[in-house]
Amino acid sequence: MSNLTQEQQEAIKDAPKGTFALMILLAVALAGGWAFMFFFMFLTHGPVS
Repeated sequence: MSNLTQEQQEAIKDAPKGTFALMILLAVALAGGWAFMFFFMFLTHGPVS
């Protein structure tokens, strides 16, 4: 079924680990930035009057 050579199959069998690590890092940075803005910028101003 597959027209890939053995070398090509070996090259694509593992997911790219660097890309996955970068995705996790950016997700943590985004969540951390959101939490900082929510807890330290918005909540400290109190309720809307």
